[in-house]
Amino acid sequence: MMVKVSASTSEIYRAVLALSRSIAGHTDLDSLLSGVAQSLRQVVDFEYLGLMLHERDGNVMQVYVLNALGPVCVREPRDFPIEQDPNGWVWANQQPLVIASVAEETRWPEFMARVLAGGVHALTLVPLTAGESRLGTLGFGCLAPFEPSPTELAFLERVASEFAVAVDAHLAKQQLVRERDRLRALFDITNALVSKLSPDELFSAISAQLSQVVSHDFAMLTLLNKSNGRLDLYALHFPGAELFDPEKIPDRISIDPKGMPSAEALASGTPVIVNNNEFDRFPSPDYHRFLSVGFKSACSIPLITPNRTVGTLELARINGGPWSEYDVDLLVQVSRQIAVAVENSLSFRELAEIKEKLATEKLYLEDEIRLDHNVGNMVGEGPAFQSVMKSLQIVAPTDATVLILGETGTGKELVARAIHELSGRKQGTFVKINCAAIPANLLESELFGHEKGAFTGALAQKPGRFELAHQGTLFLDEIGEMPLELQPKLLRAIQDQEFERLGGSRTIRVDVRFVVATNRDLKGMVDDGRFRADLYYRLHVFPLNVPPLRERREDIPLLARYFVQKYAQRMKRQIDTIPSAALDALTRYDWPGNIRELQNVIERSVILTLGPVLRIALPETLAGNQVAATRVSASALDGERDRILRALKEAHGIVGGPDGAAARLGLRRTTLQSRMKKLRISRLYQ
Repeated sequence: MMVKVSASTSEIYRAVLALSRSIAGHTDLDSLLSGVAQSLRQVVDFEYLGLMLHERDGNVMQVYVLNALGPVCVREPRDFPIEQDPNGWVWANQQPLVIASVAEETRWPEFMARVLAGGVHALTLVPLTAGESRLGTLGFGCLAPFEPSPTELAFLERVASEFAVAVDAHLAKQQLVRERDRLRALFDITNALVSKLSPDELFSAISAQLSQVVSHDFAMLTLLNKSNGRLDLYALHFPGAELFDPEKIPDRISIDPKGMPSAEALASGTPVIVNNNEFDRFPSPDYHRFLSVGFKSACSIPLITPNRTVGTLELARINGGPWSEYDVDLLVQVSRQIAVAVENSLSFRELAEIKEKLATEKLYLEDEIRLDHNVGNMVGEGPAFQSVMKSLQIVAPTDATVLILGETGTGKELVARAIHELSGRKQGTFVKINCAAIPANLLESELFGHEKGAFTGALAQKPGRFELAHQGTLFLDEIGEMPLELQPKLLRAIQDQEFERLGGSRTIRVDVRFVVATNRDLKGMVDDGRFRADLYYRLHVFPLNVPPLRERREDIPLLARYFVQKYAQRMKRQIDTIPSAALDALTRYDWPGNIRELQNVIERSVILTLGPVLRIALPETLAGNQVAATRVSASALDGERDRILRALKEAHGIVGGPDGAAARLGLRRTTLQSRMKKLRISRLYQ
């Protein structure tokens, strides 16, 4: 910049006095510089006044330039390293520098080309120093070449000395303001951390407070997953305009830190700063997708506690501004607070999970203890259930054939398995076959096996279920669906414990205990000619009636709890509470599908439940089809009424005793009398 001095000594002193008053009357840097320019114009002829302050972060000169003929102070960006800038030379050497002709100056060629392009042909730069503080330089420029005399240069140094005191005071005040804002931000962040906000709300509050002192366009908090070494997204926030569509951001984002600044920060335990020209040294594809949004600089801070490293705090800027020491120092302090809060949150979560696990294990233990008093997976405590258990325990040790009667879904297979487990054959195999589930033309082959070539498709010999059940138990479910033409062969196998495979002639002998079950009225089928009488009486050695769920309502809460635990464990859910209102509703319902229907309702409810409290998915019959439920229940009651009337008729009206109706139905006398009263059966048969 070019300076011309032509004023008298008195004018110069008056100018210096005016300069001192001007300096004292301004508080911000822009108005301070403008006031100085106005005072100096009285004695100094120049077109441009420049203030260059040294920035330790990045070792650059921050430039303020004022056109002396205009009122606007313009802050120009810094493009040159300090060693390529004449202002840097003046600052480093603390000596004035006069460039009489910019066009002829060969040092700092890029800088000079830029100055010359702006119309400036002469520069005079003097150090701006207050005591021991090297602040920067003060520059004067003119549109024509000129070189000041020693007296003029001394005057400019005097001006710079006066001005430096004001600039130093301004910078000190600015630093105090920054410290105040920093402490306020730390205080606000601490208040946010001790609040009861959710993770997303908490991090948004922290990022908003932090953006007031450290500018950033994106903030992300990640947690280190020790099991796989990846970083799981914990929370993110956009202090400015949203950079992503929030609806398209997955709830769970897991990132491999390899090839990212995060990995370097985690390994070193120190912040990692990345500027625009340094991104290439991080090859991670995930990181470059992150950069594709338009970030020009980023900062990765490790979250470290005295116990461990929990993750990282990631910030990024679109404008590419440098991260100052002040910025990084504040981020490190904030990250320590966040790290402790996150660790406490994780510890609390772990304790909560342990507590839930212990609560669940307690429930499982209670069920195990309860099951020790029951058999297999049979659950119940009521009188009807105990009656079944008593009969089961009586017949199980024998090898007698057992006929299990009961409606669909009452748990007849569980009773059959319990008989096997309590028998002397429990070391053998329990083999089940559902007579209703296999086509009639294939049922014989399934039961007795077949020889190779016995029929089309019989490519190899196959043993049947009878052979598989040797020295064990064969459970024939839905025996009422057995085809009439197959029943004689079944009768022979039960009576003689021998049979032939389909297509074979060799007699195979077995040692099998038979347990059969049905929801049909076999005696009625015998009367109608749809079931062989000899087979019926061979199966009817020990009838065991399994009551429907509506007759054991006291067991419904117990069963509901059992199924909740079973399906919650299978689906990896933590459900420890069933609302009492839901249990009451379940207990009042008649359950035409019995335990199977209850089981399905509970399984559906567990699927729909997301928290620790079971959300009951009421069946249509509970919610809106109560009429249909009543009809089904009435139909079931009619069937039971017919069975009791038939048993009374066969027993000649006798209820109790070994040949009474109760024994024929597998019930206790008092239970049968209670049902007769409920069904309004005439006392004629008693």
